[in-house]
Amino acid sequence: MITAPRGKKPQDKKHTAQKAQLQSKFQFEKKSSEDQAAAAEASAAQPQRTRGSSFKFLKLLCSAALVLVIAIGSAFYLQLKALNDYAVPPRAEPFALEAGMHARDVITALAGDKFNQAVIWAYVKLNADKLAHIQKGKYAVDGTLSVREILRRMTLGEIMQVKPFTVALVEGMNTALVQKRLQQADDLIYDAEYCFTKTESFMEDTLTKEQLEFLGGAKDTLEGLLLPATYPYFKDDSAKAVVQRSLRAMIIFLMEEWPLRSDKQMLKDPYEALILASIVERESSLRSEQPLIAGVFFNRLKKGMKLQTDPAVMYGVEPGFRGPLKRSQLEKDTPYNTYTRIGLPPTPIAMPGKDAVQAVLHPSSTKALYFVAKGPDPQDGHNFAETLRQHNRNVAEYRKNVREYKKQQL
Repeated sequence: MITAPRGKKPQDKKHTAQKAQLQSKFQFEKKSSEDQAAAAEASAAQPQRTRGSSFKFLKLLCSAALVLVIAIGSAFYLQLKALNDYAVPPRAEPFALEAGMHARDVITALAGDKFNQAVIWAYVKLNADKLAHIQKGKYAVDGTLSVREILRRMTLGEIMQVKPFTVALVEGMNTALVQKRLQQADDLIYDAEYCFTKTESFMEDTLTKEQLEFLGGAKDTLEGLLLPATYPYFKDDSAKAVVQRSLRAMIIFLMEEWPLRSDKQMLKDPYEALILASIVERESSLRSEQPLIAGVFFNRLKKGMKLQTDPAVMYGVEPGFRGPLKRSQLEKDTPYNTYTRIGLPPTPIAMPGKDAVQAVLHPSSTKALYFVAKGPDPQDGHNFAETLRQHNRNVAEYRKNVREYKKQQL
C-alpha cells in the first residue's frame, strides 16, 4: 500500500502564512507611499499659497513707493518752477554782484527766504552750465523781474545803466581849482590830498616806468599834468581815482602825439610842451588861433626875446591871481615873470587842453612877434603884428575898445 509523503500538509500551511504576511506588508507599504505622496502634495501646496501672498504685498508696497516718489518729484519740480518764476521784490539799491560770488549765493540773496536750500541747490545744479557765466556788476531789481530773468541778465552782463555823476576839469584851471572842484563834487569821496602834497610819490605809484621816463621823471607838482575832461563817477567813488585817470590820460595822449610833432617847434622834451601849452591855453580860449599864438612864442624864443605873457606873471604872483597886473608886479622878478626872464617858466601854469597841446606841437607858420586882444570880450580874439609899431597901434585899438565897453556899462 502506497502512503502520502510525510510533512506535506504543514509545508502548505507555512507557505500560506508567508504569502499572507507578504500581502499585508505590501498593502501597508502601498498605503504608506500613498500617505507620503499626499503629505508631500499638501506640503508643496502650502508654500505656494504663502509666496503668492508675499508677492502681492511687495507689489502693493512698490506701487505705493512709486506714487510717493512721483508725488515728491512733482512737488520738487513745482518748487523749482516756482523759484525760476519767482518775482524778486524791488530794492532801493541795485543788486551788486561782486567778484567771487557763486550762483547759489546770488539766488539765496535774491530769494533765499522763500525757498528751501535743497531747492536752491538743485536749481543751481540743473542750470550749472548757464550760471557758470554770471558776470559781476550792478543789476536793477525793480520788482518786475523773475529770478530767471535776473540770472539771464547776469550771464549776459547786462548791468544796470546807472546815470553817473560827473566832475568837469576845465581847460585853464590850476591845481588849486581842481582840488576845490573835486571837494565840492556830489557823492565823491575826497581822498586826493596825497596826490597834490606828495606828488612825486603819487606819480611813481600811478605811472609806469616808461611813462615816467618819457616825462623826464616824477615832478613835484601836478600843474599842467592833468588832462581836462568831464570825468564820470559813481556814488562814493574816489577822488584820487579821478586824478589818476586824468594824469594817465594826459601822459598817454602826449606819448601818442609827441613823436608826430612838427619840426617848427623847438622844445627839448614833452614837459616843455606842457609848459608852453599851458601858457597858450591861458592866452586864448579860441582853438582856431591857438596855433598862431604858439607860432608867435616860438618866433620870440628863436630870437632870444622874452615871452612877456601876462598869465605866467599872474601865476608867479599867486596861482589864483587874475589881475589886472600892476607895474610893480610886472617888474618884480619871479621864476614865472616872463617880462624879466628869457625862456619858459619852470612848470606849467594851468591845465592845457588837447587843442593847446596840438597847437604847440604843430604851430602855425607866421612872422608875427606880438599879439594883443581886440577888446574886452575874449571871444573876439587877438590882433597879431610883425613889428612893434604895428603892435602899438593894435594896443591903442584895444584900449579904445575897452573904454567904449566901459561907457556902455554905465
